[in-house]
Formats: sequence, C-alpha cells, structure tokens
Amino acid sequence: MSDDNSTPFSPWGARKKTDGEQPRSDKPRNDKPRSDKPRSDSPYAGKPRTDKPRSDKPRSDSPYAGKPRSDKPGSNKPRSDKPRSDSPYAGKPRADKPRSDKPRSGSPYGQRREQAAPTEPVSPLYGEKKAEGLHPSNPHQGRYDMEALVAALPALDKYLAPNPRGEQTIDFSNPKAVLCLNQAILAHHYGITQWQIPAGYLCPPIPGRADYLQYLNDLLASGERATKNPVPRVLDIGTGANLIYPILGTRTFGWQFTATDTDGVAVTNGHRIIAANPALQSVQLLLQRNPQQFFSGIIGADDYFELTLCNPPFFKSQQEAEAQSRRKWRNLKGEEASVKRNFGGQSNELWCEGGELAFLNRMIEESVQYGAQVGWFTALVSQQDHIPLLKRTLRTVDAQGVTVVPMAQGQKNSRFIAWHF
Repeated sequence: MSDDNSTPFSPWGARKKTDGEQPRSDKPRNDKPRSDKPRSDSPYAGKPRTDKPRSDKPRSDSPYAGKPRSDKPGSNKPRSDKPRSDSPYAGKPRADKPRSDKPRSGSPYGQRREQAAPTEPVSPLYGEKKAEGLHPSNPHQGRYDMEALVAALPALDKYLAPNPRGEQTIDFSNPKAVLCLNQAILAHHYGITQWQIPAGYLCPPIPGRADYLQYLNDLLASGERATKNPVPRVLDIGTGANLIYPILGTRTFGWQFTATDTDGVAVTNGHRIIAANPALQSVQLLLQRNPQQFFSGIIGADDYFELTLCNPPFFKSQQEAEAQSRRKWRNLKGEEASVKRNFGGQSNELWCEGGELAFLNRMIEESVQYGAQVGWFTALVSQQDHIPLLKRTLRTVDAQGVTVVPMAQGQKNSRFIAWHF
C-alpha cells in the first residue's frame, strides 16, 4: 500500500520526477490551448517551429537512403513476382495451380483424406469413459477356477487341456466343451444341476449375462423409480431356450421373473429346465404368439414390473449372421470353420428384418402404452452407433431418464440403454 504522496500505479510504468518538482496540484486541469513556445528546458527552446511538410528525403543514416518511396498506399510496395536472388527458386516461374491438399511430408497431421459424409449420426459415446472389466460384484472375475468347476461337474475334466502358459482351459470352438463349461458354472455358482439346451440353440457366455444383471440391480438401487412389489418383478423379452437371465437373476437377487419367447421349442425347453430345478419354481414362462409385439398379450391390466430386459437379435439377415460366425471361428481356430458345425443360435435369436435398430425402435414405440406399468425398460445394444438413433426415437415418444450404461467383458465392450415414462 503506497502513501498519499506516492505516484499512482500505471500500467505504462511510473513517471520520473525531475529535481525540484512540486507535488501535483489538486486544482482542476487547465484547458487553455497548448503554447507554441517550447519549455525553457527543451533543447529546441528559442527555435521557431517549422511549418513545412515532412521531407521525402530519408535520413542519411537510413538503410533506405537514396531509394524511392513507393507510390502505393502503405509503407511497403507490392510484393514482386520475381524471387529474391538468394532464393533457391530464383529464376523459376511461380506455379498457378491450386494449393495441394497433401501436407508437407513433415506435417504432424499426416496426409489429409477425403471422407464421405456419414449416413448416420456419430455416436456421442465416442470419447466417454468406458467400463474397465466386469462389474465389481460379478462373481466371475478373473480366470475360471477349473479345479472347483470340475469338482462341481466331473464331466468337464475330459475337455480340459493346458494352454501355452500351462493353465487349464477348454477349446472354446468345441460346442460340447462350451456347453459342459456352462453346466459346471451353473452347478458351482448357482446350484442349478439340470440344464440342457437343444442342438443349434445359443449357449450364452455366463459372465457377460451376469454383468447385465449386476448393473440392472444398481439401477433398481438408485431409487429413481418407486417399487410396487415386495419382491422386484422382472420381464425378460426373448429369453431363449437357455433361460439364462431368469436363472441368474433368481439365484443371485431373488427376483421374480416372467420370461417370454416367440419360439415354441425354446419355451418347451425352458419349462423342462424349470421343472428339473426346484430353485426356479417361481419363474413364469410364456409364449409370445405375435413376433411383432413385445409387451402386448404379456403384461396384464393389474401387472407392474420393476424392470424389463432384452438381448435383441443383432443381425439383419442370416447371411450377415453367418459371416460374423465365420470371422469368430477363424479368430478362435486360425482357419475357416464350418458354419453348420459350429454355428449356434436359431434365426429368431440372431437376426430379424431391419436388425437390432429396427427391433429396438419397435420396442420403444410399444413401450409408450405400458409406461405406467413398468419402472425401467432396458435392452442391450451391440452397436455403439445405434445409441444416438435410439435416443432420437426416445425423444419423439417423450421418454424420461434415458440412461446408457457401458460394460466390458475381456476385450469386448458393450452397453445397455434404459428409459421410463
């Protein structure tokens, strides 16, 4: 803090005082015209002011002395087309062709590429934080405990073999080995000792299915939606012949499941699983007779479900599904395998007209009619770029609480979308 007599701070620097200078007066500023008489201490004191215009002749010590000034406005004459004599391009004509889109070879941005206009909006999920592994409460963390699984189901032992690191594993391209592994997991972790699926139907990876349910449990625990049942009721759309979500949800959380499917063989097999396992007697399994509907004919007038869940068909056609299967088995075996021999899943499990996006858009549109009878509608979404398109559909039906939850299983990233009314 300065005293009252100090020079005030100026952004241009402090003004120096001369010897004998008196403090600045508090009197108003004198507005009389500036005198032509110079100050007595000026080196020009007593010399008349010149009225002649400024000379065009430069100072003798200027590097431009003797050179004519440009007649053009501004301080510099127009740029010459003639290069400097010391330029490496001296004597070479200037190119009239337009500037190339290709950057200099040393450019940090690399070569510019022409990109076609996107046919679909870019997903807003790009750049968002992704899940790092399975849900913390998922019981299937890390490698399978093969010793414990063999103890639960000794038949698994004949499918075990050491991998290059000496760890016991199975051949995941062998459908019988995968089925036996799932049976051992269900017996060891969930107490389900009788579980079979018909040939050609999907054999689901249990850790990923369990992850979906763990995140749904978090959704319920958030308290955003009120519950109306003493035990949460959950509706599984398209449960499949494996009945995997009702099994895991009933044994892990004690939820009460209603499961549906349009495939009569899948429903019949699901009833066999329920009948063979006393722990699943609370599961209700229904045949959806109209494959274009999801909730109609299933949700009654007095029903209320805290959750709906769905693993929709991913593909638009059988050909697209089979091409994906070939890539999958090439990755596992290093060679093209027979689709007929290895391909698991019926048409309604794997593909539908319009694919996943059309399937989920229909589900969203139908969900409007049941908004008062469902706490949360949810569905897995295999393709990240479908998320903005689904959000757009949800906006058109005035859905609320739209949430996208990322998940990860090994090298695979997935997600589900949730909404309510």
